[in-house]
Amino acid sequence: MLETMRRHSRSPWIQVIFATLIAAFILTFYSGSRLAASLAGQAPEPMLEVAGTAIDSAELDLAMHLSPDAPPPGANGFEKLQLQQRYEKLRLPYSGGGTEMAQLTTPQDPIPAIQRQKVAAELVESVLVADEAKKLGLAVSDTELSRRVMQLERVFGISFRDENGQYDPKKYDTFVRFSLGSTKSLLESLLRREILRDKVAQIVTGGIQLTPAELDALVASDAKRTHLEFVALDAETIAGALTVTDADADAYVAAHEKEIAAAYEAKADVYKVPDRWNVHGILVAAPDKAGVPDDKKAEIDGQWAEKKKAAEAIKADLDKAWNGETPLDAVTEGEEAPKGEAKKATELQGEDKAKRLAAFFAKVAAEKSDHSMTKDSGGLFVDDLSPEALTRSPFGAEVAKAVAATEPGKLVGPVEAPNGWWLLSVDKKIAGKTTPLDAAVKRTLAADLVRAEHATAELDKIAQSVLAAAEATPTTALADVIKKWNLAHGGKEDGPLHAGETPALGKSPLEALNGGMEAMLGLPPKSDDPNDIPGIGKNAEIAAAAAKLKAEAPIAKQIFKSEDGKTRYVVRRGNDATKQTPEADAKVKESLGRMLTQTRRVEAWHGYVKKLLLAAEAGKQIKYTAEFKAAVDAEKARFDTAAKRAVEKGDDAAPGGMKVEVGGQPVHVETAPAK
Repeated sequence: MLETMRRHSRSPWIQVIFATLIAAFILTFYSGSRLAASLAGQAPEPMLEVAGTAIDSAELDLAMHLSPDAPPPGANGFEKLQLQQRYEKLRLPYSGGGTEMAQLTTPQDPIPAIQRQKVAAELVESVLVADEAKKLGLAVSDTELSRRVMQLERVFGISFRDENGQYDPKKYDTFVRFSLGSTKSLLESLLRREILRDKVAQIVTGGIQLTPAELDALVASDAKRTHLEFVALDAETIAGALTVTDADADAYVAAHEKEIAAAYEAKADVYKVPDRWNVHGILVAAPDKAGVPDDKKAEIDGQWAEKKKAAEAIKADLDKAWNGETPLDAVTEGEEAPKGEAKKATELQGEDKAKRLAAFFAKVAAEKSDHSMTKDSGGLFVDDLSPEALTRSPFGAEVAKAVAATEPGKLVGPVEAPNGWWLLSVDKKIAGKTTPLDAAVKRTLAADLVRAEHATAELDKIAQSVLAAAEATPTTALADVIKKWNLAHGGKEDGPLHAGETPALGKSPLEALNGGMEAMLGLPPKSDDPNDIPGIGKNAEIAAAAAKLKAEAPIAKQIFKSEDGKTRYVVRRGNDATKQTPEADAKVKESLGRMLTQTRRVEAWHGYVKKLLLAAEAGKQIKYTAEFKAAVDAEKARFDTAAKRAVEKGDDAAPGGMKVEVGGQPVHVETAPAK
């Protein structure tokens, strides 16, 4: 899963890079799809009692509005990573306490996939800790509460001020009632308790620091570990290094008609490219219909009808721009560019018209879309989407049909999808192309098949050739050796053969503290087996040889085989990493120190809270009601139904992960399944 990344990321500082990237999109992100449900006419139900403090459904629902949503079963790739990290690594981040306090999560193992369960446990923690705060003589002043309330402006991107910059209580009241679906008294009671909780958290964790001496020792210990350079050779890899004449290929075509036809179909992604579309989108989110009990279906249907009306209202505003009723601002490049005259779409043509309409749509999407992944980019979907991609999350079959039937430059929607109503601007259509199975294609396919047949027989011979090239210049990195080998054998510098690198072997002291890159990305932990080599796999022979390699004798003197015997390896001890400048080294150490200090603070906080929980459980001070259990069971049923539907639709089989640059190489990172 992470093997490609591990091959290209020798430096321990890659963790700092990923910590920064992850923090950028999970710790300061507010989900625009967080819409409140009005509580009018609904009597709150008792949910739980903690040390004599009762928590009802109104308070639990409010806390859920201040908490990240759980990843839906159909999420995949970068979206799943973002949602999963925000859900698992943050506690009530929309309550205004700041990132550091939100990162001090409630100890839960495993973290429930049902949001109601997770948030209930977080409220249990806040009650117990607030009680401890009162025993310590801590209290919350009105000034502290006011400051916390005003932090909600930043969190939710709103303002409680009038046009003169003065606090407007009506705006605050409207926000609490209609955005949070709550009351001011309930919100302020919860915030007071959270402030007490945060004060205790600062006392417990504030003095924890990773000293410079500790950090230096960790870095020095990590730097002593060995890493490997290697070339992996199998039949598929070396096929590109084999030469097939046109005569040989034509002879194969004449004798293997069925094999040629099968190879053509197997490469449909090359020879039968479908139409694709570039789109902007606005989602008006609606509740999940999956697993809804019969007595709730009418209520859910009513909510969907209301959401459709909201989508139709947005569409009406878009139509005014497209039909020439609303003037469109000029699109300027750079802040200092002169502002052009606003014009109507009916007065524009070509690229200028397309740019202005796209900018108008993007502005509306940024304000009104509930799709968190594209809201900040104005609803832009970066990839060109095929019909198959349009049927998957976050769209659906109906969206795919509507887009395919729409001319570029036109609007689509509202169209119903599993997550709500979509409005789309079809910006461009990229026509597909089918390459017929003609003589030239047959010859190309035949050459590939002939190479594949010959590759197995040539595998050991080519591996010995690579080893000989490496031994001829033992101080040269394998990547440079392979570039020359490729050129000498009719290829290019970057192929057909490639060299890889492992990270430093074994688990570093840094990984022991924070779980390494795997923990940051929510992936299974790296194996502790000394014979399990990242990028290569389990291979006791290579592990034993690696331990004996020296800087003055870096080349392993033999060809290694994989466990299944299909792959050959040429191995070299990696050169020592190039030292950074003192300034760069200091900056990286500072970032790493902050990251590891926060890890220790979370561990200390978990230890403190666990003691409170154990004492409360022993005293039977935590009681969940039958209503709470019924609500959780209903959510579980909806989650299970949605998960089954995602599997049936193939959402879970859709390509997951993301592409990042590591060591100058594009690397695809698969993400872990949602829990």
